[in-house]
Amino acid sequence: MIVADNEGNPENRDICDGFRQAGLSLIYVHEPRRGISHARNACLDRLPAGTDFVAMIDDDELPDPHWLNHLLLAQSRSGADVVVGPTRPAFEDGVAGWIRDSDFFFKPENPDRYTNLQADPPAATCNVLVNAAIFTSGGMRFDPRLALSGGEDKLLFQDLKLRGYRFVWGAGAGATEFIPRQRASFGYMWREAYRRGNVKHYVKRQLKISNRLKLFILVPKSLARAMTQILTGSGKLTAQLVTNRKNRVQLARHALAIADGLGTIAGLLRIENRHYRRQDA
Repeated sequence: MIVADNEGNPENRDICDGFRQAGLSLIYVHEPRRGISHARNACLDRLPAGTDFVAMIDDDELPDPHWLNHLLLAQSRSGADVVVGPTRPAFEDGVAGWIRDSDFFFKPENPDRYTNLQADPPAATCNVLVNAAIFTSGGMRFDPRLALSGGEDKLLFQDLKLRGYRFVWGAGAGATEFIPRQRASFGYMWREAYRRGNVKHYVKRQLKISNRLKLFILVPKSLARAMTQILTGSGKLTAQLVTNRKNRVQLARHALAIADGLGTIAGLLRIENRHYRRQDA
């Protein structure tokens, strides 16, 4: 196990030392550069020699008891380079029912639509197994320019798909993400939808743009798509407010589509969203 401490808190080091003394094979590293990309890259830079696979999970999650076994089993059965598992939310008491009923905090959204070993699922670092050679021999790393905005995992995994690496779904490899009360709100959901939209253009630009001509084509297409998203979301939101304002899940979905579109336009204008500087990020 490798733990990257992005704060340098002595208490964090003491906790890791305690686990090491109890017999856990653990590597602790302090990464002074703030940002999620730097922390993850610090772990990858310290992979022990002979590592076959890297399993990743976020620091606010708890894996199921047989999580790692299911990831490895899916990899063994499929021969895939990347195995993705479902991450389900756990809320504190008192969270609004419509937030619990929405798919927003599931990663990916509506994970039950994927079948075991299904090819090409969306991937994120919250629950994934990756062939270590991608990092050791291939030298792949998370983009440090996305360290404070997020989206670094989306960029990496989409890049791997374009390079021909195989992805499969590991239905049994579940993890639970604990959602604190301050995140279980429409305000946080709006900011997160905006953030996701904000990094879209950067990701596309890194993956698809090899010259200025392609950039001139991509920008108006992305702008038109974002404007359509905003106008469509606004229309649906207005119509539902008139006909059925009680369905808060649908209302939120339309509003979040607007936030995504606004974030995309901000990204096109190079207005950065440093989501991971927030206290509730």
